Amino acid sequence: MKPTLTPKKHTFVTASDLALSTVKWTLKGTSPDGQPVQMEGASSDVLRKQADGRWLFVIDNSWGAGILS
Repeated sequence: MKPTLTPKKHTFVTASDLALSTVKWTLKGTSPDGQPVQMEGASSDVLRKQADGRWLFVIDNSWGAGILS
């Protein structure tokens, strides 16, 4: 598919060593039969700050609230 993922809008809210990230995104690629593919959605993720300063994902919800549909 060789997809390209493009973030459209991003919010990042922190509380101490935890963060909530929300991103609206689009994904474009090509299906195995050569047809263009486009998807879009919104993700919601929880991250935790590590001792070395890096932020790592604790929960990755690639479909955001869309999983409730």
